[in-house]
Amino acid sequence: MSGLYGKIAKQAAEHYAKTGEYLALSIPLPQELLRQKACYVIIGEEPGHHLRAMHGSPLPSMPNLAQEIIRNTVEAIIQQGVQIRPIDAAQYTYTVGVLGFMERITSREHLMPMVYGLYVRSDTNKSAALLPRRVGIETADEQIATAIREAKIDPHHEVVTMYRFPVMFYGS
Repeated sequence: MSGLYGKIAKQAAEHYAKTGEYLALSIPLPQELLRQKACYVIIGEEPGHHLRAMHGSPLPSMPNLAQEIIRNTVEAIIQQGVQIRPIDAAQYTYTVGVLGFMERITSREHLMPMVYGLYVRSDTNKSAALLPRRVGIETADEQIATAIREAKIDPHHEVVTMYRFPVMFYGS
Protein backbone atom coordinates (compact mmCIF):
# COMPACT_ATOMS: atom_id res chain seq x y z
CA MET A 1 0.00 0.00 0.00
CA SER A 2 2.71 2.48 0.97
CA GLY A 3 4.24 2.48 -2.50
CA LEU A 4 0.83 3.18 -4.02
CA TYR A 5 0.58 6.65 -2.42
CA GLY A 6 3.89 7.76 -3.92
CA LYS A 7 2.96 6.13 -7.23
CA ILE A 8 -0.26 8.16 -7.42
CA ALA A 9 1.68 11.37 -6.68
CA LYS A 10 4.22 10.50 -9.38
CA GLN A 11 1.47 9.71 -11.91
CA ALA A 12 -0.27 12.99 -11.03
CA ALA A 13 2.95 14.96 -11.61
CA GLU A 14 3.71 13.20 -14.88
CA HIS A 15 0.14 13.68 -16.13
CA TYR A 16 0.16 17.36 -15.18
CA ALA A 17 3.54 17.84 -16.89
CA LYS A 18 2.17 16.30 -20.11
CA THR A 19 -1.35 17.75 -20.18
CA GLY A 20 -1.57 20.64 -17.70
CA GLU A 21 -4.54 18.86 -16.11
CA TYR A 22 -5.30 16.93 -12.95
CA LEU A 23 -5.07 13.15 -13.15
CA ALA A 24 -8.40 11.29 -13.09
CA LEU A 25 -8.14 7.87 -11.48
CA SER A 26 -10.45 5.29 -12.98
CA ILE A 27 -8.95 2.14 -11.48
CA PRO A 28 -10.48 0.41 -8.46
CA LEU A 29 -8.82 1.83 -5.37
CA PRO A 30 -8.15 0.22 -2.00
CA GLN A 31 -10.58 1.23 0.75
CA GLU A 32 -7.86 3.26 2.51
CA LEU A 33 -7.61 5.63 -0.50
CA LEU A 34 -11.39 6.11 -0.57
CA ARG A 35 -11.50 7.58 2.94
CA GLN A 36 -11.35 11.31 3.46
CA LYS A 37 -7.96 12.17 4.98
CA ALA A 38 -5.57 15.10 4.99
CA CYS A 39 -2.11 14.76 3.53
CA TYR A 40 1.00 16.61 2.41
CA VAL A 41 2.87 15.75 -0.77
CA ILE A 42 6.62 16.36 -0.78
CA ILE A 43 8.44 16.38 -4.11
CA GLY A 44 12.18 15.80 -3.80
CA GLU A 45 15.10 15.72 -6.15
CA GLU A 46 17.97 13.25 -6.05
CA PRO A 47 20.68 13.21 -4.87
CA GLY A 48 20.11 14.04 -1.24
CA HIS A 49 16.32 14.39 -1.44
CA HIS A 50 16.61 18.15 -2.08
CA LEU A 51 13.12 19.64 -1.55
CA ARG A 52 11.58 20.86 -4.82
CA ALA A 53 8.01 21.47 -3.69
CA MET A 54 5.53 20.65 -0.93
CA HIS A 55 1.83 21.22 -0.49
CA GLY A 56 -0.92 20.05 1.83
CA SER A 57 -3.30 21.00 4.56
CA PRO A 58 -4.00 19.79 8.08
CA LEU A 59 -7.64 19.27 7.09
CA PRO A 60 -8.85 17.39 4.01
CA SER A 61 -10.40 19.37 1.16
CA MET A 62 -11.24 16.52 -1.24
CA PRO A 63 -13.74 13.63 -0.93
CA ASN A 64 -11.03 10.98 -0.61
CA LEU A 65 -7.32 10.48 -0.02
CA ALA A 66 -6.54 9.57 -3.65
CA GLN A 67 -7.97 12.88 -4.87
CA GLU A 68 -6.21 14.70 -2.01
CA ILE A 69 -2.86 13.25 -3.12
CA ILE A 70 -3.48 14.26 -6.75
CA ARG A 71 -4.59 17.78 -5.83
CA ASN A 72 -1.70 18.38 -3.43
CA THR A 73 0.84 17.10 -5.96
CA VAL A 74 -0.34 19.50 -8.66
CA GLU A 75 -0.72 22.38 -6.20
CA ALA A 76 2.85 21.80 -5.00
CA ILE A 77 4.05 22.15 -8.58
CA ILE A 78 1.90 25.23 -9.31
CA GLN A 79 2.38 27.12 -6.03
CA GLN A 80 6.12 26.54 -5.84
CA GLY A 81 6.52 27.59 -9.47
CA VAL A 82 8.34 24.38 -10.33
CA GLN A 83 8.94 24.10 -14.07
CA ILE A 84 8.33 20.43 -14.64
CA ARG A 85 8.79 18.43 -17.82
CA PRO A 86 7.49 14.86 -18.18
CA ILE A 87 11.05 13.51 -18.10
CA ASP A 88 11.74 15.51 -14.89
CA ALA A 89 8.58 14.25 -13.17
CA ALA A 90 9.78 10.65 -13.51
CA GLN A 91 13.12 11.50 -11.84
CA TYR A 92 11.72 13.15 -8.69
CA THR A 93 10.90 11.38 -5.44
CA TYR A 94 7.38 11.64 -4.05
CA THR A 95 6.59 11.32 -0.37
CA VAL A 96 3.06 11.45 0.95
CA GLY A 97 2.51 12.28 4.61
CA VAL A 98 -0.95 11.12 5.69
CA LEU A 99 -2.19 12.90 8.79
CA GLY A 100 -3.85 11.13 11.66
CA PHE A 101 -6.43 12.46 14.10
CA MET A 102 -5.81 16.00 15.39
CA GLU A 103 -5.80 16.19 19.17
CA ARG A 104 -6.06 19.48 21.05
CA ILE A 105 -3.22 20.01 23.51
CA THR A 106 -2.61 22.57 26.20
CA SER A 107 1.06 22.16 26.96
CA ARG A 108 4.44 21.65 25.32
CA GLU A 109 4.76 18.44 27.36
CA HIS A 110 2.26 16.85 24.95
CA LEU A 111 4.56 17.41 21.98
CA MET A 112 7.30 15.20 20.58
CA PRO A 113 8.62 16.91 17.40
CA MET A 114 9.97 13.65 15.99
CA VAL A 115 6.59 11.92 16.42
CA TYR A 116 3.83 14.54 16.19
CA GLY A 117 3.12 17.41 13.84
CA LEU A 118 1.80 20.65 15.29
CA TYR A 119 -1.10 22.79 14.11
CA VAL A 120 -1.55 26.21 15.71
CA ARG A 121 -4.49 28.57 15.27
CA SER A 122 -5.07 32.00 16.73
CA ASP A 123 -8.34 33.61 17.76
CA THR A 124 -7.89 35.85 14.67
CA ASN A 125 -7.80 32.77 12.38
CA LYS A 126 -4.07 32.79 11.64
CA SER A 127 -2.72 29.27 11.42
CA ALA A 128 0.25 27.10 10.51
CA ALA A 129 1.05 23.41 10.48
CA LEU A 130 4.44 21.77 10.95
CA LEU A 131 5.08 18.16 10.07
CA PRO A 132 7.09 16.01 12.48
CA ARG A 133 10.82 15.41 11.95
CA ARG A 134 11.34 18.84 10.43
CA VAL A 135 15.03 19.58 9.96
CA GLY A 136 16.35 21.98 12.61
CA ILE A 137 13.51 21.42 15.08
CA GLU A 138 14.55 19.25 17.99
CA THR A 139 12.39 20.43 20.92
CA ALA A 140 8.75 21.20 21.61
CA ASP A 141 9.67 24.85 22.31
CA GLU A 142 11.32 25.13 18.88
CA GLN A 143 8.31 23.51 17.24
CA ILE A 144 5.86 25.89 18.93
CA ALA A 145 7.99 28.99 18.23
CA THR A 146 8.38 28.04 14.56
CA ALA A 147 4.66 27.39 14.08
CA ILE A 148 3.72 30.69 15.75
CA ARG A 149 6.29 32.57 13.67
CA GLU A 150 5.15 30.95 10.40
CA ALA A 151 1.52 31.77 11.20
CA LYS A 152 2.53 35.37 12.01
CA ILE A 153 0.75 35.12 15.35
CA ASP A 154 1.51 37.67 18.04
CA PRO A 155 1.32 35.49 21.18
CA HIS A 156 1.15 38.60 23.38
CA HIS A 157 -2.09 39.81 21.75
CA GLU A 158 -3.68 36.66 20.31
CA VAL A 159 -4.94 33.48 21.91
CA VAL A 160 -3.25 30.41 20.46
CA THR A 161 -4.82 26.95 20.32
CA MET A 162 -2.54 23.99 19.61
CA TYR A 163 -3.23 20.58 18.14
CA ARG A 164 -0.90 17.64 17.63
CA PHE A 165 -1.26 14.97 14.99
CA PRO A 166 0.64 11.84 13.95
CA VAL A 167 1.84 11.49 10.36
CA MET A 168 2.59 8.31 8.42
CA PHE A 169 5.06 8.93 5.58
CA TYR A 170 4.87 6.85 2.41
CA GLY A 171 7.43 7.14 -0.38
CA SER A 172 7.54 6.36 -4.07
